Amino acid sequence: QTPVTNLVHDRVVFFVSDYNRDMESANCACRSVREQLERPVDVRPVVLTHESVLTYVEALALPHLAGAQLVVTDSSTGNLNYCFVVAAPSGAPSVFVKQAPDFVRCLGEDAKLTTDRIRIEVSAALEFMELAPGFIPELFHFDPASCVVVMEYLNSYTLLQDRLLCGEVSSGPAVAVAQFMAKIHAPTFGSTQYSGFTNEHLCGITSTYVFTLPFTEHETNSNMPELDVIVCEIRSDEALLSGIRASHELFLNKKEALIHGDLHAGSVMTDGNDAKVIDHEFSFFGPAGFDLGLFLAGYTFPYASARAHGDADKAAAIVQAMTGCVAEYKRLMVPDAFSVIWRDSLGFMGCELLRRVLGVAKRADLEAITDDRVKFVASSIVCRVGREVILSGFGGSGLANMRQLLDLFDATSSAVIASA
Repeated sequence: QTPVTNLVHDRVVFFVSDYNRDMESANCACRSVREQLERPVDVRPVVLTHESVLTYVEALALPHLAGAQLVVTDSSTGNLNYCFVVAAPSGAPSVFVKQAPDFVRCLGEDAKLTTDRIRIEVSAALEFMELAPGFIPELFHFDPASCVVVMEYLNSYTLLQDRLLCGEVSSGPAVAVAQFMAKIHAPTFGSTQYSGFTNEHLCGITSTYVFTLPFTEHETNSNMPELDVIVCEIRSDEALLSGIRASHELFLNKKEALIHGDLHAGSVMTDGNDAKVIDHEFSFFGPAGFDLGLFLAGYTFPYASARAHGDADKAAAIVQAMTGCVAEYKRLMVPDAFSVIWRDSLGFMGCELLRRVLGVAKRADLEAITDDRVKFVASSIVCRVGREVILSGFGGSGLANMRQLLDLFDATSSAVIASA
């Protein structure tokens, strides 16, 4: 048996089932995880509902749920999948159920998407469990026939993006995510063992919605009217567009390390000190700087909002969290690799910042602002920072370290506020 197989036998109860829970289940429960992952997922699974998911979970007979009276809560807040919390009224015991339908949930059945993403998510989760134990939820069950994974429900944790939106900022979660990144990046850096970990379909989504459509005139894009001039300038700035294309090329072609691939603040859960990373379906063998860049961008949105609101304490707390994150990642990462990863991360960070203002996927840190002037200032800060970090990495003088990046944050924010 491989180390991964041993790990799964020790920590994961692994089943394959259909909704009828026929006799095949007993045999499938004994198969190795590699065999389970090699089985094809159903291309069009029957979608779980609020009613059917309870029957489904009860049929699994998971030991820690034995005898519990369970209730179901729909937790489908993301764009792609159906999610449910199945728990006792007290909150424990509990499980989190995630199903990948053959379409994008938020867009409906006509927006087709491969169900193979659930296999990729489980594959990535197993690698992360080995490389970074304790940083992701435990897995209890995987069912390729129904495209379902059942995992630990993090009852005392909430999304990092929700805590940031509420003004709850501490360095603990940022440092924990830095540790997670380094634990998966460092041992896989340049490794041929993981070079075959590809993810064509979901990388295609990232390619389209992060690097392409936001920088064109497209029906999915939107912005507040006050930003029209800034948006037009961004889409016509050839030097900037050249930098965006360079980052896009890195994303597509740089095979460097196993990465999470979607590490924004909505993919991290925290109890205020610790952090657990979720939603691994975008994972692939790619540029390490993509994870770092997206995660830093996730703190830039609330920073811009804090500056626009004149909340110096919150802005300072965010700066402290970002500084702690980068310092910890640099400490744990391959020494000779960090400078290149850092430069790459700035380009990816800038693309993420700009696309959240120009494109279809908005950030609540900005959208929740009710004062139009404050929202304009915060959005302008995001756009200015995004533009400058991209240009600094491609053809500019460069931002050699975190201190220079934070100086850029401060100078850019002050200039936008002064001119508003």
